[in-house]
Amino acid sequence: MAGLALNDRRFAIAAVRWLLGVQSFISGINWWVKLLPFPNIAEPVAGPVKHEILRTMVESGWMFTATKGIEILLGLALILNRHVLLMLVLSFPVMLMTFLLDFFPFAGKLGGFVTGSVAPGAMWASTLDMLYFGAGVFVMQAYLMSEYFDRYRPMFAVRPDGDAPAWAGFFEAGWLKLALRWLSYTVGATSTLWIVGMAIGLIPWSSLAVLAPPR
Repeated sequence: MAGLALNDRRFAIAAVRWLLGVQSFISGINWWVKLLPFPNIAEPVAGPVKHEILRTMVESGWMFTATKGIEILLGLALILNRHVLLMLVLSFPVMLMTFLLDFFPFAGKLGGFVTGSVAPGAMWASTLDMLYFGAGVFVMQAYLMSEYFDRYRPMFAVRPDGDAPAWAGFFEAGWLKLALRWLSYTVGATSTLWIVGMAIGLIPWSSLAVLAPPR
């Protein structure tokens, strides 16, 4: 019965909507109320960061604030199931950038791992970091948008009065939705539970040492 429920479209959409909603809301609110060991408005940016773009965004003030505001709005929209279609579109660039900021350090280490200059432990840590704090939110976002793609199809039209091209049907493929659904269940659920656990004090912040790539 549990397997049937997990494969049910309505259950999957609701589950992933809540997972992404909770994670987005906590991540966004952390900018103003310190809940996680991530950048906060009251803290100066000190020490190394994953990417200098992140430092620039934080130091600009308004840029990171706007990003976190969008995360909060996305979280509320998903949890309350209101204006979901609109917020998924507005927040897509934020989720894509979140993924890329974790992916590029991972990709950089991958080349070093192949040549032997990066230790297996550092490569594994970077892989986990990319999966849990980058790919997790992006996969959940992509899954929800694939399930709602019939509402987005007109946006792919070349001309305002035209039809969407045939290749747009790729986003409606059953195998793609199924793959994204189960990735959302695994990586998305694990990363959300991890963040919630840190936010309420059940999981120590030092647990991030498991993911932090050795420097």
